[in-house]
Amino acid sequence: MVFLSHYLEWINELMFNSLNLITNNYFLKQKLKVPEFQSPIRKLTDSWQGNIENGQKIINGRLTPKVSLDFNKFEFLRDLKSEGSVQARAMTRSLVENWIDANYNLLSKEFRAKAIVSRITSWSFNYSWFAESGKLDFQKKLLNSIALQTKYLELKLIDSKEHLEKIIIIKGIIVGQSILYPEIINIKDLLGLLDYELQFLINPDGGHKTRSPVLQIELLRHLIEIRSVVAILKNVDAANLHKKTIKMGEFCRSIQMPNGCFSWFHGGSLVSKNIIKQTLERVGFKNKTFDIAEDTGFCRMSNANSVILVDIGSKKNTSNDSKASLFAFEFFYQKQKIISNLGELVNSNLRYEKNSLASSAAHSTLNIDDRNNIDLSGHRKTKVFNIKYGTTKDGNLLDATHSGYELMYGVFHRRQIYVGKKTLEIKGRDEIINVDNIGSTPKSANIRFHVYPDIDLIKTRDGSILLNHKKGFVWKLYAGNQNLISQDSVMFTPEGLVKCKQIIINLNLEKIRAYKTISCDWLLTLQK
Repeated sequence: MVFLSHYLEWINELMFNSLNLITNNYFLKQKLKVPEFQSPIRKLTDSWQGNIENGQKIINGRLTPKVSLDFNKFEFLRDLKSEGSVQARAMTRSLVENWIDANYNLLSKEFRAKAIVSRITSWSFNYSWFAESGKLDFQKKLLNSIALQTKYLELKLIDSKEHLEKIIIIKGIIVGQSILYPEIINIKDLLGLLDYELQFLINPDGGHKTRSPVLQIELLRHLIEIRSVVAILKNVDAANLHKKTIKMGEFCRSIQMPNGCFSWFHGGSLVSKNIIKQTLERVGFKNKTFDIAEDTGFCRMSNANSVILVDIGSKKNTSNDSKASLFAFEFFYQKQKIISNLGELVNSNLRYEKNSLASSAAHSTLNIDDRNNIDLSGHRKTKVFNIKYGTTKDGNLLDATHSGYELMYGVFHRRQIYVGKKTLEIKGRDEIINVDNIGSTPKSANIRFHVYPDIDLIKTRDGSILLNHKKGFVWKLYAGNQNLISQDSVMFTPEGLVKCKQIIINLNLEKIRAYKTISCDWLLTLQK
């Protein structure tokens, strides 16, 4: 009887929730009634290209949008457009019309804010390609759906609590209204709110506050789309939007390496080269890059043939960064990567795997007793200070110190990196400084150089190591009297797991209390 009672309660609750959902959906649809539209007011131009191979697979039935792709967002529409055939247009119209005719409940996952915006944007920007060749009834149905979803976004904007979601919703409203109405209602207020929300996501140097290249380029692409629509409107002041788009683009261009990809710091390897290329082409102002971005925490050092990007840590005290990569660097000569970090796992939710590749040991930097310089759990705070960057006619020098090991061992780590302009050499100095006799005495420090897979290592008689690249050039790593050790390793590239090598310089720190400082000078030089 007890079981039957609970079962009846569950049935009643289920029926009540279903009735409540149906009732709420009905009244919401009444609230979202829109006038009938015959044709679009404006023609919008899409900023992005699709993947022609995916388009061909969809046409041939080897890829099913409803199963394999995020169907509700309709981003695959660009893939069909890239394929470009009459059949692709007809299939797009059929998929769109079937989605509209499904008449999804407005409270379902199909009508979550981000899905609505993606759908509106894909339909509106590509309307001329697939909709204008369709029947008038289809066009009316499509425009009516865009109008209803745009109006729904206005309600969602009021309820939204997330900064990025608000920006995405603002984009959807602007795009949807621009194709439907001669004037966008409250466009100044929308741009004002956009500007307000951006301050919570973008640093003054143009970097994303999370330091994530994935989130950086995602937000930049939203701004580019908004800017492209606002540009065709009359009497709209979008100067702040333009400035922030340019600033974010400059930051992206600065962390873009000579091979066209992002540096691999903080998940940069997850952003495709094609996405980077398309995005930066839409930004403009191609040549400007930063030397040092202290707010977000990167330093770019370069000469005619070499580029080094160093992670100097964010300006604020770091307690829970995505990576323990302080003072790590990546080095490119010409368009070839020489020194790297170990990359990123794709689609992995396993915490131990993420933490392994987030560790200091997975980056080309120094760590003490195999401990991270940033506590990934967020309990130990790390300060970065005494950051100095100077440029002369002969070269560039970065000098910075962090406190990541102060509480554990009573020491600071100071790293200096010098890149010569006239001589093809990179000089480095790592110094462990005793500041207080707290914690335990450290045993040793490892300075790691993760060598990119295209390079063979050759140990020489003087103790240095030659980095022999398959392209035919050779760099030499020398560290004075310090012993250089080479070990097998693996690197997680966008193409998958690849074997590589790492070079380690080991420093004995057991006498740090007596010596006060223990340092190591190392030198990378191009062999002629």
